[in-house]
Amino acid sequence: MEQKQVRSQFSHETMEELRKRVLDLEEQNRVLDAFIENSTDAIQISDRNLVTLRINRAYEVLTGIRREELVGVPVEQLVKNHLISESCGAIVAKTKKPHTIVQTFYRTGRSAHVSCTPVFDSCGEIEFYICNDRDLDEISSLQQELDKIRGLNDQYLQELESIKARMGGQSKLIVADKEMLKVLALAARIAKVDSTALLLGETGVGKDEIARFIHQNSGRSNRRFVPINCAAITESLFESELFGHEGHAFTGAGSKVKPGLLEAADHGTLFLDEVGELSLNMQAKLLHVLQNRSFIRVGGNEPVQVDIRVIAATNCDLEEMVQQKRFREDLYYRLNVMPIHIPPLRKRKNDIIPLAQHFLDYYNQKYDFHRKLSPATCFALLNYRWEGNVRQLKNSIEQATIITDTDLIQPESLPMNVAGPEPVQDAPAEAGLNEMLERMELRYLQTFYERYGSIRKAAERLKLPPTTFLRHWEQLRQKYGTSSAEGKE
Repeated sequence: MEQKQVRSQFSHETMEELRKRVLDLEEQNRVLDAFIENSTDAIQISDRNLVTLRINRAYEVLTGIRREELVGVPVEQLVKNHLISESCGAIVAKTKKPHTIVQTFYRTGRSAHVSCTPVFDSCGEIEFYICNDRDLDEISSLQQELDKIRGLNDQYLQELESIKARMGGQSKLIVADKEMLKVLALAARIAKVDSTALLLGETGVGKDEIARFIHQNSGRSNRRFVPINCAAITESLFESELFGHEGHAFTGAGSKVKPGLLEAADHGTLFLDEVGELSLNMQAKLLHVLQNRSFIRVGGNEPVQVDIRVIAATNCDLEEMVQQKRFREDLYYRLNVMPIHIPPLRKRKNDIIPLAQHFLDYYNQKYDFHRKLSPATCFALLNYRWEGNVRQLKNSIEQATIITDTDLIQPESLPMNVAGPEPVQDAPAEAGLNEMLERMELRYLQTFYERYGSIRKAAERLKLPPTTFLRHWEQLRQKYGTSSAEGKE
């Protein structure tokens, strides 16, 4: 009797465990289906005999071949039937190494870069082939778009030169987008007066460059431009750095008067970068300077008068900080006399290629290279979101310039999240199809997050619940390793 109860309990627990495992597998299959079907790359999976097992919607669109025509058909048959120009898988079957070719699809007349990766079984024999196809027609369309952008650039650059000529100043700003030209025109007008300017925008959009542009085109251009990173200065050093100190004002101070940054900026421009990071105590001291245009050195008694133009910058929402009592309302109104909103790089796409070329020219000269950007690389740059803005673009171009082994920079030389998902070639030789697909899935999940900026938007694009997206990303990250999604809702 007891034996039957144990057997019944064991059977119940086993069935429950199997049921959970089946549900997990079903969910994994749904996620896998979602990322394969929503991939912008055409994907084809074949068995060891090069018989097609699966394709996605992008493959149907690129080739004009429906999946019911293709699944179960040897790839070589497609060549014989004049549907494709050649088989990349046939080359991989001989070399047992990943290979890339340019393949033509005769039904649509389109061509693509086809990268085929072998998947090996435990005996070292090829078990599956995974092919990623990238449409060359998109690159051709990109070339036309770039030509159009270059035409617009000429027009915008003429406007920029006109602004510079009117102001009689010089600028190293690279500006081609109409939205950024509006910002520059506003900055040029503000430069004519001494009103306090507040530059607003995300980290890396170029607030410091706009501040320098205002200074260079102002009546103070022949005097100093003094930048202060408010996030880097501690409260204990704030007064001595900003106001300076008298001789022997504190332990370690010399016998002579040391002027502070305010005196260094006298008759020039003081640039307060990251002003939202100042503590309330430091804000009060700064407000006193702005109100009275004077200060007292540490250890001194007499006020020192200064004639300065103040430009502040922040990536914070100062209005919200005022509501939260984290930023003084009176200081906010003192700074917010002439606000300038600088758009993120993703909202001024016409600036991306000119900026990339500018950075490329710089690194070519620095390292004595002769690199150029391929159309496919330009396409990748234009389609990335650039959450880190101009600073991230500069770093990406430097990386690509250094690691590429040819003078023509291809997307694979860019950081992985910028270039987009590549064919999986970093899996161990003994990896099976499931591991290869999981690694590919991980790359796509990572890329979709980087491209759309949040888990919610990436999951929406893949038609998945955000919780499912996050759970699978974390599970695959723990297995194969990549950046975490934690805290990025």
